[in-house]
Amino acid sequence: MLGLNKAAARVQGAVEQVAGVAAPAAQWLEDQGEALSSRGERLMDGTCKYVAAHPLRSLGLMLAAGYLIGLLTRASAKPQR
Repeated sequence: MLGLNKAAARVQGAVEQVAGVAAPAAQWLEDQGEALSSRGERLMDGTCKYVAAHPLRSLGLMLAAGYLIGLLTRASAKPQR
């Protein structure tokens, strides 16, 4: 029983240590998440304005990007010999 109590105390100490390290990391991620969300919204707004101002150019860029992505995925899907 004494060995079990020692093991439980070690585990609890490890859990407390991990929680102490994880709390600042979680706060940092929360702060960065808000900044990234703001950047994403600005990027989306800019993209929508660009597409509205240049619809044919946007369509051409989308087709070119789709074609390139298709080439890349087909090339990576081919079996290696």
